[in-house]
Amino acid sequence: MIPRVIALSAVAALLAFAAPSLAAGVAFTPSHAKVYVAGRQVPFERLAIAYNDPVAPANDSGVRSMLDLAQASIAWQPGTRFAVVTRADGTLITLTVGSAALSIGGTPVAMPFAPFYRDSDLYIPLIPLAKALELGVRGFAGGYVFVPQVLSITPRNESRRTVVSMTTSAPAAYRTAYDSRQGVLSVLFPGFGTDAQGTQRVSGGHATSIKVSESGPPGYPTTTVAIAVKKGVKFAAHRAAGAPVVDAVLATDEAALHLDDGTHAVGHVTLTPSAAPSAAASAKPSPIASPVPQSTTPPKALTSTSPPKASAPTQAPVTPAPTQPPVTPAPTPTAPSAAGNPGIQAQPETTDNGAATPSPTPQQIRITAANLAEIPGGGTRLTLTMSGGPVSFEWHRLDDPDNRFWLDIKGVTLVGPSQTLTSALPFVRDIHISQFALDPEPIVRITISPTQPIDVNIGPIAQSTDQMGVEIEAQPPAADAPKAGVGTVAWVVNPTPPPTRTPTQRDLVVIDPGHGGNDPGAANSGYGLVESKLTMQIALRLRADLQRQGWRVVMTRDGDYEVGDPNGDDAQELQARCDVANAAGARVFVSVHINSSVAHSLNGTTTYYWRPADRVFAQTVQNALVAADGIADDGVKRNNFYVIKHTDMPAVLVETAFLSNSGDAAELTRPAFLDKLAQGIANGIMEFTGGPQAPL
Repeated sequence: MIPRVIALSAVAALLAFAAPSLAAGVAFTPSHAKVYVAGRQVPFERLAIAYNDPVAPANDSGVRSMLDLAQASIAWQPGTRFAVVTRADGTLITLTVGSAALSIGGTPVAMPFAPFYRDSDLYIPLIPLAKALELGVRGFAGGYVFVPQVLSITPRNESRRTVVSMTTSAPAAYRTAYDSRQGVLSVLFPGFGTDAQGTQRVSGGHATSIKVSESGPPGYPTTTVAIAVKKGVKFAAHRAAGAPVVDAVLATDEAALHLDDGTHAVGHVTLTPSAAPSAAASAKPSPIASPVPQSTTPPKALTSTSPPKASAPTQAPVTPAPTQPPVTPAPTPTAPSAAGNPGIQAQPETTDNGAATPSPTPQQIRITAANLAEIPGGGTRLTLTMSGGPVSFEWHRLDDPDNRFWLDIKGVTLVGPSQTLTSALPFVRDIHISQFALDPEPIVRITISPTQPIDVNIGPIAQSTDQMGVEIEAQPPAADAPKAGVGTVAWVVNPTPPPTRTPTQRDLVVIDPGHGGNDPGAANSGYGLVESKLTMQIALRLRADLQRQGWRVVMTRDGDYEVGDPNGDDAQELQARCDVANAAGARVFVSVHINSSVAHSLNGTTTYYWRPADRVFAQTVQNALVAADGIADDGVKRNNFYVIKHTDMPAVLVETAFLSNSGDAAELTRPAFLDKLAQGIANGIMEFTGGPQAPL
């Protein structure tokens, strides 16, 4: 939904009041603070600080983007005393010039100061507006973060079931995972914060407690609602139609899991005695909203970290289907230990394993196209375009050395003849797509024939309403990974598509000066060297060099502070740095560091990359840097450093020199040497990119 000026009779009446009185005496300072809304950086044209709080004109593109991300709209006419915001739930928020109170649905709420006019622009206090939109407000050294919220968690007992209603400030994508050893169903809301943290007891026969927690960087937190489920209880997750509510339904009777109120179930798990192996739901923020595979690491919606907007399927293990491919099934494995979603250990119980009841699938759904393409990280993705949905599926895999993986998509027909696709990657021999059965139910089978053990993720493609992804990665599954499972793929249509996080700003470079704040990095007291200070000195020089070449430059930090939550862990801090680059849509990302080792003889320059596609970028920067700095060439190396693994654009991490080596340390004390390091990196960026280009 695009924020727009609306012409409703009630709003028009409010806007018809007298012209405003000007507030020329308001202390007013233009600001370049960064503002993040729902995990995205929002650029403002005329952001300013008044009374120590951020303000912006009602017609600023940043205000419109902020409201857009909150699924709200604004009505304001120049020269009038009122601006009226319509919240996602339809509630009207009225801001009045000269009044230090805004109205939320007719209820006055105090503000620190009133909206005011400057010239012909009506300036609105952003923090009270964000709170009225039910966004969480967080500050950091360089700006402000506004995040949607999980507002309340309310359990209620009905005659045959318990319903846990989770109300959010805006329609939310969510995913689920089940830890059967602990008996805990977790509902995760990526990109949502909460002030409802804590544990509450639950009465009735289906659950004992609900624990609500928030984790992740402040700009893109994840709220987890962990429900302790009693043994033998079945559960399903439903999204309420037309309302920002997710219901978790718990019952011993499967018929009681279905709600008759317009909600949509995305799948459920049934606990029954069975010898089947168990598979846990897997999901990762981004392009496949989270496939459901074997036991493996999911893609970022199939691709961040960043967070995914399509809802991930809830998956459950299944007893191998009666119809098997013409191979001997692998032996029944021991219970698997992990799901593949970082931070969620979805571990099956050793006695009561799951048997799935997939959501019903329409019989007229067709696969109209199949495409194979390489993805960052060295994998490949099969994309299937569907004529409808949701669809349920069942998967199986064989042990090494066979390693075949097959996927049966139920209730679906294949348009055209069977086809065999060949990947350019050496670990996939071919992928065969065929109409495996038509009666009593149509089934399309996808058979993957690898040359080695593989990891497979299945799920909806983020920001798509009709595409299913099968992502194949070269890493082997865990030794105790499940051999079979089921799941459902459903597409969530967001009223407002999330902003793209592809590198659209082809004239923009993001520089990440390593460490900072409470993390000084390595140090050499003999030479008075501290890594965080050196990286900043190099980064500032690099920014100046790039700007002279015509680049726009964003730095993850421009002072000695943490980019993320100072009290957060390392992953939160590093993700915050990735968020800056991803939100900006940068052309390339360079993280600047100084190396150190207990082996004082080690010296020289090293450039690291993670995605195979980024090796050329790393080698280009390395060559230019070594030519400029004149010290040893320690080569190009691959390592899964967080900031080059979770950024969306070509990314490298440069270890410019060893401060633990006396020769390199002596050079690092010289400003002229730091100039050479910066110039070398700038030369590498220019050679790799060809120079700044107009944004897409």
